[in-house]
Amino acid sequence: MAPPPPSIVYRAAHGVLEGAWVDAPWVAVDDEGSVVAAGHGSDDPTTPPATTSPAANPPAAAPPAAAPPATAPPATALVRDLGPVILLPGLVDAHSHAFQRAIRGATHRRGAGDPSSFWSWREAMYRCAEGLDPQGVYEITRRAYAEMLSVGITCVGEFHYLHHQPDGRPYDDPNELSWQVLRAAQDVGIRVVLLEVLYARGGHGRPPAPEQRRFCDADVGAYLERVDALASRGVELGLAPHSVRAVDRAGLESVARYGQAHGLPMHAHVSEQPRENAECRAEHGATPTEVLADAGFFERPRGFTAVHAIHTTADDQRRLSGQHACACPTTEADLGDGIVPAVELREAGVELCLGSDSNAVIDLVQEARLLEMHERLRGQARLRLCDGDGALGPTLLRAATEAGASALGRADRSGRLGVGRPFDAFTVRLDQPFFEGVAPRHRLDALMCAGTAQGVRHVFVGGVERHALGLG
Repeated sequence: MAPPPPSIVYRAAHGVLEGAWVDAPWVAVDDEGSVVAAGHGSDDPTTPPATTSPAANPPAAAPPAAAPPATAPPATALVRDLGPVILLPGLVDAHSHAFQRAIRGATHRRGAGDPSSFWSWREAMYRCAEGLDPQGVYEITRRAYAEMLSVGITCVGEFHYLHHQPDGRPYDDPNELSWQVLRAAQDVGIRVVLLEVLYARGGHGRPPAPEQRRFCDADVGAYLERVDALASRGVELGLAPHSVRAVDRAGLESVARYGQAHGLPMHAHVSEQPRENAECRAEHGATPTEVLADAGFFERPRGFTAVHAIHTTADDQRRLSGQHACACPTTEADLGDGIVPAVELREAGVELCLGSDSNAVIDLVQEARLLEMHERLRGQARLRLCDGDGALGPTLLRAATEAGASALGRADRSGRLGVGRPFDAFTVRLDQPFFEGVAPRHRLDALMCAGTAQGVRHVFVGGVERHALGLG
Protein backbone atom coordinates (compact mmCIF):
# COMPACT_ATOMS: atom_id res chain seq x y z
CA MET A 1 0.00 0.00 0.00
CA ALA A 2 1.45 3.35 -1.04
CA PRO A 3 2.17 5.82 1.78
CA PRO A 4 -0.06 8.90 1.92
CA PRO A 5 1.25 12.02 0.16
CA PRO A 6 3.43 14.15 2.43
CA SER A 7 2.00 17.19 4.14
CA ILE A 8 3.13 20.63 3.06
CA VAL A 9 4.37 23.08 5.68
CA TYR A 10 3.74 26.71 4.82
CA ARG A 11 5.87 29.35 6.50
CA ALA A 12 5.46 33.13 6.71
CA ALA A 13 7.04 36.13 8.44
CA HIS A 14 4.02 36.87 10.63
CA GLY A 15 0.45 35.65 10.91
CA VAL A 16 -2.64 35.01 12.96
CA LEU A 17 -3.03 31.45 14.24
CA GLU A 18 -5.93 30.46 16.49
CA GLY A 19 -6.80 34.16 16.78
CA ALA A 20 -3.34 35.22 17.98
CA TRP A 21 -0.74 37.35 16.19
CA VAL A 22 2.54 35.43 16.02
CA ASP A 23 5.96 35.75 14.44
CA ALA A 24 7.27 33.07 12.07
CA PRO A 25 4.05 31.02 11.84
CA TRP A 26 3.94 27.66 10.14
CA VAL A 27 1.04 25.37 9.26
CA ALA A 28 1.17 21.79 8.05
CA VAL A 29 -1.55 20.94 5.52
CA ASP A 30 -2.44 17.40 4.49
CA ASP A 31 -3.49 16.20 1.04
CA GLU A 32 -7.16 16.82 1.90
CA GLY A 33 -6.48 20.49 2.54
CA SER A 34 -6.82 20.40 6.32
CA VAL A 35 -4.41 21.86 8.87
CA VAL A 36 -2.86 18.96 10.79
CA ALA A 37 -0.30 20.90 12.83
CA ALA A 38 0.61 24.53 13.45
CA GLY A 39 3.19 26.48 15.39
CA HIS A 40 5.42 29.52 15.29
CA GLY A 41 8.75 31.03 16.24
CA SER A 42 11.08 28.41 14.85
CA ASP A 43 13.44 28.87 11.94
CA ASP A 44 13.28 25.14 11.38
CA PRO A 45 9.70 23.88 11.03
CA THR A 46 10.85 20.28 11.24
CA THR A 47 11.58 20.77 14.93
CA PRO A 48 9.15 21.86 17.65
CA PRO A 49 8.92 25.67 17.66
CA ALA A 50 9.65 27.69 20.73
CA THR A 51 6.63 28.91 22.64
CA THR A 52 6.37 32.69 22.37
CA SER A 53 3.75 35.19 23.38
CA PRO A 54 1.61 36.67 20.60
CA ALA A 55 2.61 40.18 19.61
CA ALA A 56 -0.96 41.44 19.47
CA ASN A 57 -4.00 41.07 21.63
CA PRO A 58 -6.82 38.59 20.90
CA PRO A 59 -10.00 39.68 19.17
CA ALA A 60 -12.95 40.99 21.15
CA ALA A 61 -15.86 38.66 21.91
CA ALA A 62 -13.63 35.59 21.69
CA PRO A 63 -11.90 33.45 24.30
CA PRO A 64 -8.38 34.67 25.10
CA ALA A 65 -6.20 33.68 22.17
CA ALA A 66 -3.18 31.54 22.79
CA ALA A 67 -0.42 30.68 20.38
CA PRO A 68 -0.65 27.13 19.01
CA PRO A 69 1.16 24.52 21.12
CA ALA A 70 4.72 23.65 20.23
CA THR A 71 3.97 20.54 18.19
CA ALA A 72 6.15 19.48 15.29
CA PRO A 73 4.77 18.94 11.78
CA PRO A 74 5.12 15.51 10.20
CA ALA A 75 8.75 14.61 9.64
CA THR A 76 8.06 13.82 5.99
CA ALA A 77 6.48 17.19 5.28
CA LEU A 78 7.60 19.35 2.40
CA VAL A 79 8.39 22.95 3.35
CA ARG A 80 7.26 25.95 1.34
CA ASP A 81 8.38 29.37 2.49
CA LEU A 82 5.79 31.91 1.35
CA GLY A 83 8.31 34.72 1.76
CA PRO A 84 7.95 38.13 3.43
CA VAL A 85 4.21 37.96 3.99
CA ILE A 86 1.54 38.02 6.69
CA LEU A 87 -0.49 34.78 6.80
CA LEU A 88 -4.15 35.36 7.70
CA PRO A 89 -7.36 33.31 7.76
CA GLY A 90 -9.42 33.62 4.61
CA LEU A 91 -11.88 36.50 4.68
CA VAL A 92 -15.61 35.75 4.87
CA ASP A 93 -18.02 37.99 2.96
CA ALA A 94 -21.37 37.57 4.72
CA HIS A 95 -23.55 39.54 2.28
CA SER A 96 -23.21 39.69 -1.50
CA HIS A 97 -25.49 40.38 -4.47
CA ALA A 98 -23.08 39.19 -7.15
CA PHE A 99 -25.16 40.31 -10.14
CA GLN A 100 -25.03 43.92 -8.97
CA ARG A 101 -21.33 43.92 -9.89
CA ALA A 102 -22.66 44.55 -13.42
CA ILE A 103 -23.64 48.16 -12.60
CA ARG A 104 -20.32 49.24 -11.08
CA GLY A 105 -19.71 52.79 -12.25
CA ALA A 106 -23.07 53.05 -14.03
CA THR A 107 -25.07 54.91 -11.35
CA HIS A 108 -22.99 58.02 -10.76
CA ARG A 109 -24.56 60.50 -13.19
CA ARG A 110 -27.63 62.44 -12.16
CA GLY A 111 -30.61 62.23 -14.50
CA ALA A 112 -33.27 64.85 -15.08
CA GLY A 113 -35.43 65.09 -11.98
CA ASP A 114 -33.46 62.27 -10.34
CA PRO A 115 -33.61 62.63 -6.54
CA SER A 116 -30.42 60.54 -6.35
CA SER A 117 -31.36 58.26 -3.48
CA PHE A 118 -31.38 54.59 -2.59
CA TRP A 119 -34.70 54.36 -4.40
CA SER A 120 -33.42 55.82 -7.67
CA TRP A 121 -30.37 53.53 -7.49
CA ARG A 122 -32.77 50.61 -7.06
CA GLU A 123 -34.42 51.41 -10.39
CA ALA A 124 -31.05 51.15 -12.15
CA MET A 125 -30.41 47.83 -10.40
CA TYR A 126 -33.81 46.52 -11.52
CA ARG A 127 -33.03 47.39 -15.14
CA CYS A 128 -29.80 45.41 -14.87
CA ALA A 129 -31.56 42.43 -13.31
CA GLU A 130 -34.19 42.32 -16.07
CA GLY A 131 -31.52 41.94 -18.76
CA LEU A 132 -29.69 38.91 -17.35
CA ASP A 133 -30.27 35.44 -18.77
CA PRO A 134 -28.80 32.32 -17.10
CA GLN A 135 -25.47 32.62 -18.89
CA GLY A 136 -25.31 36.30 -18.00
CA VAL A 137 -25.93 35.47 -14.34
CA TYR A 138 -23.09 32.93 -14.49
CA GLU A 139 -20.68 35.32 -16.16
CA ILE A 140 -21.18 38.30 -13.86
CA THR A 141 -21.17 36.06 -10.77
CA ARG A 142 -17.94 34.42 -11.91
CA ARG A 143 -16.38 37.83 -12.45
CA ALA A 144 -17.43 39.01 -8.96
CA TYR A 145 -16.23 35.82 -7.26
CA ALA A 146 -12.89 35.84 -9.08
CA GLU A 147 -12.35 39.37 -7.86
CA MET A 148 -13.27 38.31 -4.33
CA LEU A 149 -10.68 35.54 -4.38
CA SER A 150 -8.02 37.91 -5.64
CA VAL A 151 -8.45 40.05 -2.50
CA GLY A 152 -8.43 37.20 0.02
CA ILE A 153 -12.14 36.33 0.31
CA THR A 154 -12.43 32.54 0.50
CA CYS A 155 -16.11 32.20 1.48
CA VAL A 156 -19.15 34.27 0.52
CA GLY A 157 -22.79 34.38 1.57
CA GLU A 158 -24.75 35.02 -1.63
CA PHE A 159 -28.05 36.77 -0.82
CA HIS A 160 -29.67 35.42 -3.98
CA TYR A 161 -33.01 36.74 -5.16
CA LEU A 162 -32.76 36.61 -8.94
CA HIS A 163 -34.79 33.41 -9.39
CA HIS A 164 -37.05 33.28 -12.48
CA GLN A 165 -37.53 34.57 -15.99
CA PRO A 166 -38.12 38.32 -16.42
CA ASP A 167 -41.89 37.81 -16.65
CA GLY A 168 -41.89 35.78 -13.45
CA ARG A 169 -42.37 32.35 -15.03
CA PRO A 170 -40.05 29.71 -13.55
CA TYR A 171 -37.40 28.13 -15.74
CA ASP A 172 -37.85 24.42 -16.48
CA ASP A 173 -35.72 23.91 -13.39
CA PRO A 174 -37.03 26.50 -10.90
CA ASN A 175 -33.52 26.68 -9.42
CA GLU A 176 -31.82 27.40 -12.74
CA LEU A 177 -30.29 30.70 -11.64
CA SER A 178 -29.23 29.30 -8.27
CA TRP A 179 -27.32 26.60 -10.13
CA GLN A 180 -25.61 29.28 -12.24
CA VAL A 181 -24.40 31.00 -9.07
CA LEU A 182 -23.12 27.69 -7.71
CA ARG A 183 -21.43 26.85 -11.03
CA ALA A 184 -19.62 30.16 -10.97
CA ALA A 185 -18.40 29.56 -7.41
CA GLN A 186 -17.20 26.07 -8.27
CA ASP A 187 -15.37 27.21 -11.39
CA VAL A 188 -13.60 30.00 -9.51
CA GLY A 189 -12.88 27.90 -6.41
CA ILE A 190 -14.56 30.01 -3.74
CA ARG A 191 -16.81 28.62 -1.01
CA VAL A 192 -20.40 29.86 -1.13
CA VAL A 193 -23.37 29.65 1.22
CA LEU A 194 -26.47 30.24 -0.88
CA LEU A 195 -28.83 32.48 1.07
CA GLU A 196 -32.04 31.74 -0.84
CA VAL A 197 -34.29 34.79 -0.76
CA LEU A 198 -38.05 34.86 -0.36
CA TYR A 199 -39.52 37.90 -2.13
CA ALA A 200 -43.31 37.96 -2.25
CA ARG A 201 -44.65 41.49 -2.76
CA GLY A 202 -43.84 45.10 -3.57
CA GLY A 203 -44.84 46.24 -0.09
CA HIS A 204 -47.89 46.20 2.18
CA GLY A 205 -50.95 45.85 -0.04
CA ARG A 206 -48.86 46.10 -3.22
CA PRO A 207 -48.22 43.25 -5.67
CA PRO A 208 -44.73 42.92 -7.10
CA ALA A 209 -43.89 45.57 -9.67
CA PRO A 210 -43.20 44.18 -13.17
CA GLU A 211 -39.44 44.47 -12.60
CA GLN A 212 -39.75 42.51 -9.33
CA ARG A 213 -41.60 39.53 -10.77
CA ARG A 214 -38.51 37.43 -11.42
CA PHE A 215 -37.60 37.70 -7.73
CA CYS A 216 -40.90 36.15 -6.61
CA ASP A 217 -42.05 32.57 -6.14
CA ALA A 218 -45.74 31.71 -6.49
CA ASP A 219 -46.03 31.40 -2.71
CA VAL A 220 -44.05 30.38 0.37
CA GLY A 221 -44.67 26.71 -0.41
CA ALA A 222 -43.07 27.04 -3.84
CA TYR A 223 -40.10 28.83 -2.27
CA LEU A 224 -39.58 26.07 0.30
CA GLU A 225 -39.89 23.42 -2.43
CA ARG A 226 -36.97 25.10 -4.18
CA VAL A 227 -35.03 25.13 -0.91
CA ASP A 228 -35.75 21.42 -0.38
CA ALA A 229 -34.60 20.62 -3.91
CA LEU A 230 -31.30 22.44 -3.36
CA ALA A 231 -30.78 20.84 0.06
CA SER A 232 -31.36 17.38 -1.40
CA ARG A 233 -28.40 18.00 -3.72
CA GLY A 234 -26.10 18.90 -0.81
CA VAL A 235 -26.10 22.67 -1.35
CA GLU A 236 -24.94 24.69 1.65
CA LEU A 237 -27.92 26.94 2.36
CA GLY A 238 -29.39 29.70 4.44
CA LEU A 239 -32.84 31.26 4.38
CA ALA A 240 -33.38 34.92 3.62
CA PRO A 241 -36.72 36.68 3.66
CA HIS A 242 -35.68 39.77 1.72
CA SER A 243 -37.18 42.26 4.21
CA VAL A 244 -40.39 42.91 6.12
CA ARG A 245 -41.34 45.11 3.16
CA ALA A 246 -41.18 42.16 0.75
CA VAL A 247 -42.68 39.40 2.94
CA ASP A 248 -45.85 39.49 5.05
CA ARG A 249 -46.08 38.24 8.62
CA ALA A 250 -47.40 34.78 7.71
CA GLY A 251 -44.54 34.30 5.25
CA LEU A 252 -41.99 35.40 7.82
CA GLU A 253 -43.37 32.93 10.36
CA SER A 254 -43.21 30.07 7.84
CA VAL A 255 -39.59 30.81 6.99
CA ALA A 256 -38.60 31.11 10.66
CA ARG A 257 -40.24 27.76 11.49
CA TYR A 258 -38.46 26.02 8.62
CA GLY A 259 -35.12 27.61 9.48
CA GLN A 260 -35.34 26.69 13.14
CA ALA A 261 -36.43 23.13 12.35
CA HIS A 262 -33.49 22.59 9.99
CA GLY A 263 -30.88 24.60 11.89
CA LEU A 264 -30.19 26.92 8.96
CA PRO A 265 -28.67 30.39 9.19
CA MET A 266 -31.25 33.10 8.48
CA HIS A 267 -30.62 36.59 7.11
CA ALA A 268 -32.79 39.59 6.24
CA HIS A 269 -32.34 43.24 5.31
CA VAL A 270 -33.31 45.18 8.45
CA SER A 271 -33.91 48.94 8.78
CA GLU A 272 -31.69 49.94 5.88
CA GLN A 273 -33.88 52.97 5.13
CA PRO A 274 -36.15 55.18 7.28
CA ARG A 275 -38.96 54.60 4.79
CA GLU A 276 -38.75 50.87 5.49
CA ASN A 277 -39.31 51.56 9.18
CA ALA A 278 -42.22 53.93 8.50
CA GLU A 279 -43.97 51.44 6.23
CA CYS A 280 -43.44 48.66 8.76
CA ARG A 281 -44.96 50.73 11.56
CA ALA A 282 -47.92 51.56 9.36
CA GLU A 283 -48.53 47.86 8.64
CA HIS A 284 -47.55 46.21 11.92
CA GLY A 285 -47.37 48.96 14.52
CA ALA A 286 -43.81 47.81 15.22
CA THR A 287 -40.24 48.10 13.96
CA PRO A 288 -38.83 45.52 11.53
CA THR A 289 -36.74 44.05 14.35
CA GLU A 290 -39.81 43.64 16.54
CA VAL A 291 -41.70 41.94 13.70
CA LEU A 292 -38.83 39.52 13.06
CA ALA A 293 -38.51 38.76 16.76
CA ASP A 294 -42.23 38.01 17.05
CA ALA A 295 -42.04 35.78 13.96
CA GLY A 296 -39.42 33.57 15.68
CA PHE A 297 -36.14 34.46 13.99
CA PHE A 298 -34.17 35.07 17.18
CA GLU A 299 -34.89 31.81 19.02
CA ARG A 300 -31.50 30.23 18.26
CA PRO A 301 -28.31 31.98 19.44
CA ARG A 302 -26.30 33.31 16.50
CA GLY A 303 -28.95 31.96 14.14
CA PHE A 304 -29.98 35.27 12.57
CA THR A 305 -28.17 38.09 10.78
CA ALA A 306 -29.67 41.56 10.45
CA VAL A 307 -28.16 43.07 7.32
CA HIS A 308 -27.46 46.81 7.78
CA ALA A 309 -29.50 47.45 10.98
CA ILE A 310 -28.77 51.15 10.44
CA HIS A 311 -31.98 52.77 11.60
CA THR A 312 -32.53 50.53 14.61
CA THR A 313 -33.65 51.78 18.00
CA ALA A 314 -31.97 51.02 21.32
CA ASP A 315 -34.74 48.49 21.98
CA ASP A 316 -34.12 46.88 18.58
CA GLN A 317 -30.44 46.55 19.42
CA ARG A 318 -31.23 44.85 22.71
CA ARG A 319 -33.55 42.42 20.91
CA LEU A 320 -30.73 41.55 18.50
CA SER A 321 -28.43 40.56 21.39
CA GLY A 322 -26.87 37.18 20.68
CA GLN A 323 -27.40 37.53 16.93
CA HIS A 324 -25.35 39.10 14.11
CA ALA A 325 -25.48 42.40 12.28
CA CYS A 326 -23.82 42.61 8.88
CA ALA A 327 -22.41 46.01 8.00
CA CYS A 328 -21.60 46.86 4.38
CA PRO A 329 -19.98 50.29 4.77
CA THR A 330 -18.97 50.95 1.16
CA THR A 331 -22.43 50.14 -0.16
CA GLU A 332 -24.16 51.97 2.67
CA ALA A 333 -22.09 55.06 1.86
CA ASP A 334 -22.66 54.66 -1.90
CA LEU A 335 -26.45 54.51 -1.44
CA GLY A 336 -26.65 57.16 1.24
CA ASP A 337 -28.22 54.68 3.66
CA GLY A 338 -26.57 56.00 6.82
CA ILE A 339 -24.04 54.67 9.31
CA VAL A 340 -24.37 51.35 11.11
CA PRO A 341 -24.46 52.04 14.89
CA ALA A 342 -21.64 49.56 15.45
CA VAL A 343 -20.72 50.75 18.95
CA GLU A 344 -24.27 50.41 20.25
CA LEU A 345 -24.84 47.07 18.53
CA ARG A 346 -21.65 45.63 19.96
CA GLU A 347 -22.45 46.92 23.44
CA ALA A 348 -25.84 45.21 23.14
CA GLY A 349 -24.13 41.86 22.48
CA VAL A 350 -24.51 41.76 18.70
CA GLU A 351 -21.70 40.15 16.68
CA LEU A 352 -20.60 42.43 13.81
CA CYS A 353 -19.68 40.93 10.45
CA LEU A 354 -19.08 42.43 7.02
CA GLY A 355 -20.34 42.18 3.45
CA SER A 356 -19.53 43.58 0.02
CA ASP A 357 -23.28 43.88 -0.77
CA SER A 358 -23.60 45.63 -4.16
CA ASN A 359 -19.99 44.74 -5.06
CA ALA A 360 -19.25 48.21 -6.37
CA VAL A 361 -16.24 47.78 -4.07
CA ILE A 362 -14.88 44.30 -3.34
CA ASP A 363 -12.41 44.61 -0.49
CA LEU A 364 -13.25 43.44 3.05
CA VAL A 365 -10.19 45.19 4.46
CA GLN A 366 -11.73 48.46 3.33
CA GLU A 367 -15.12 47.42 4.74
CA ALA A 368 -13.48 46.71 8.11
CA ARG A 369 -11.62 50.00 8.14
CA LEU A 370 -14.72 51.99 7.23
CA LEU A 371 -16.72 50.28 9.97
CA GLU A 372 -14.35 51.97 12.43
CA MET A 373 -13.91 55.21 10.50
CA HIS A 374 -17.64 55.81 10.10
CA GLU A 375 -18.02 55.42 13.85
CA ARG A 376 -15.25 57.97 14.38
CA LEU A 377 -17.13 60.46 12.20
CA ARG A 378 -20.43 59.71 13.91
CA GLY A 379 -19.03 59.91 17.44
CA GLN A 380 -16.30 62.49 16.81
CA ALA A 381 -13.86 60.25 18.67
CA ARG A 382 -11.14 57.72 17.83
CA LEU A 383 -10.63 54.01 18.54
CA ARG A 384 -14.32 53.18 18.76
CA LEU A 385 -14.27 49.41 18.31
CA CYS A 386 -11.24 48.33 20.34
CA ASP A 387 -11.27 45.10 22.30
CA GLY A 388 -10.94 44.93 26.08
CA ASP A 389 -7.18 45.33 25.85
CA GLY A 390 -7.38 48.40 23.63
CA ALA A 391 -6.46 46.64 20.37
CA LEU A 392 -8.33 47.53 17.19
CA GLY A 393 -6.77 45.42 14.41
CA PRO A 394 -7.88 42.08 15.90
CA THR A 395 -11.45 43.32 16.34
CA LEU A 396 -11.68 44.38 12.70
CA LEU A 397 -10.06 41.16 11.49
CA ARG A 398 -12.59 39.16 13.50
CA ALA A 399 -15.46 41.03 11.84
CA ALA A 400 -14.00 40.12 8.43
CA THR A 401 -13.39 36.46 9.29
CA GLU A 402 -14.80 34.62 12.31
CA ALA A 403 -17.95 36.72 12.67
CA GLY A 404 -18.84 36.23 9.01
CA ALA A 405 -18.25 32.50 9.32
CA SER A 406 -20.59 32.40 12.31
CA ALA A 407 -23.27 34.33 10.39
CA LEU A 408 -23.10 31.76 7.59
CA GLY A 409 -23.28 28.74 9.90
CA ARG A 410 -19.60 27.91 9.33
CA ALA A 411 -18.10 28.89 12.68
CA ASP A 412 -16.32 25.52 12.90
CA ARG A 413 -15.00 25.55 9.33
CA SER A 414 -14.17 29.08 8.17
CA GLY A 415 -12.67 32.31 9.45
CA ARG A 416 -9.90 30.89 11.65
CA LEU A 417 -6.59 29.14 11.07
CA GLY A 418 -6.00 26.20 13.37
CA VAL A 419 -5.54 22.45 13.59
CA GLY A 420 -8.48 20.46 12.29
CA ARG A 421 -9.77 23.26 10.04
CA PRO A 422 -9.56 23.65 6.27
CA PHE A 423 -6.57 25.64 5.10
CA ASP A 424 -8.50 28.66 3.84
CA ALA A 425 -6.01 31.50 4.00
CA PHE A 426 -4.44 34.45 2.26
CA THR A 427 -1.18 36.33 2.54
CA VAL A 428 -0.35 40.03 2.36
CA ARG A 429 2.97 41.24 0.94
CA LEU A 430 5.32 42.97 3.34
CA ASP A 431 7.65 44.03 0.50
CA GLN A 432 5.35 46.86 -0.60
CA PRO A 433 5.86 50.56 0.18
CA PHE A 434 2.84 50.57 2.50
CA PHE A 435 4.68 48.55 5.16
CA GLU A 436 8.05 50.34 4.93
CA GLY A 437 9.08 51.50 8.41
CA VAL A 438 6.12 49.82 10.16
CA ALA A 439 7.25 47.82 13.20
CA PRO A 440 6.16 44.17 13.20
CA ARG A 441 3.92 44.66 16.24
CA HIS A 442 1.98 47.38 14.36
CA ARG A 443 1.53 45.60 11.04
CA LEU A 444 -1.90 44.10 11.70
CA ASP A 445 -3.22 47.46 12.89
CA ALA A 446 -1.65 49.14 9.85
CA LEU A 447 -3.36 46.71 7.48
CA MET A 448 -6.80 46.76 9.08
CA CYS A 449 -6.91 50.46 10.01
CA ALA A 450 -5.11 52.07 7.07
CA GLY A 451 -4.68 49.49 4.32
CA THR A 452 -6.54 47.71 1.55
CA ALA A 453 -6.49 44.17 0.18
CA GLN A 454 -4.50 45.17 -2.90
CA GLY A 455 -1.33 43.65 -1.46
CA VAL A 456 -2.68 40.08 -1.42
CA ARG A 457 -0.08 37.63 -2.74
CA HIS A 458 -1.43 34.10 -2.14
CA VAL A 459 -4.95 32.73 -1.66
CA PHE A 460 -5.70 29.17 -0.53
CA VAL A 461 -9.06 27.41 -0.33
CA GLY A 462 -9.07 23.93 1.13
CA GLY A 463 -5.31 23.77 0.71
CA VAL A 464 -5.46 24.59 -3.02
CA GLU A 465 -3.75 27.77 -4.15
CA ARG A 466 -6.20 29.80 -6.20
CA HIS A 467 -5.10 32.37 -8.77
CA ALA A 468 -8.04 34.68 -9.40
CA LEU A 469 -6.48 37.66 -11.16
CA GLY A 470 -7.28 36.30 -14.61
CA LEU A 471 -10.78 35.28 -15.64
CA GLY A 472 -9.63 32.77 -18.24
